[in-house]
Amino acid sequence: MLTLLSVSALFIACDNDEAETKLTFDKNTVTVGVNDTDTVKVTGGATPYSALETDATVVDATVNSAKIVVKGLKVGNTTVKVTDKNGVNATFAVKVQQ
Repeated sequence: MLTLLSVSALFIACDNDEAETKLTFDKNTVTVGVNDTDTVKVTGGATPYSALETDATVVDATVNSAKIVVKGLKVGNTTVKVTDKNGVNATFAVKVQQ
């Protein structure tokens, strides 16, 4: 019986660790105009975060603590991949319009 309880506790501990490392955003899609900005808040994972634009000619993404500031550069669609210090990543979509 004690072994069964120990194994159950181990599985519960692993589930909690996984939930804490997952990156989530307050917005899954961002729409901005050219030269306009919007901010996406990141939760989960471990700071610091980094952000990489799929198409850096469409949007510029900068990290400010747990916030990703997105600036529209030209009309188009792209994504921004956010990675934490442990290599955990997630992506959100960006649409830049006139």
